[in-house]
Amino acid sequence: MSSRFTLFALFMFLLLSACNAQKPDGTPTVGGDRDKHGCIGSAGYQWSELRGECLRLFEIGIRLDPKAKDLNQTTSAFIVFKSMDEDAKVELFLPGEKAILLPKIGKDDAGTWKNKKYVLKQWRGMYSLEAVKGKLLYEGAASK
Repeated sequence: MSSRFTLFALFMFLLLSACNAQKPDGTPTVGGDRDKHGCIGSAGYQWSELRGECLRLFEIGIRLDPKAKDLNQTTSAFIVFKSMDEDAKVELFLPGEKAILLPKIGKDDAGTWKNKKYVLKQWRGMYSLEAVKGKLLYEGAASK
């Protein structure tokens, strides 16, 4: 009976060792980079405060491509809504910055979200992100 227990204990030790977030040489294993919300960055997941879940921006978000000459022309921004029916706020993901929540301006407005730094406008499925001073930064269309 004790040899079965010893064998079981050895099996569990090996199993748990294999699940460790680091290899024996100290390098992280793929998928071992969970953030404080449990999102795995190496798999493309990022935390959305608005939706309260890990998501992949390139699957869920609306891509906005850079338009300003001084922006990295190969890195897009993304916007995410809580749902198709809930647009009181939009979450803005800019390259190299923390996500930003933009509240909608006016209940009857066709689509304008704004904070002290950015203005997001929507017209007929097209989105444009401008600096408050009117400089066009990013632009993109909602996919159909």
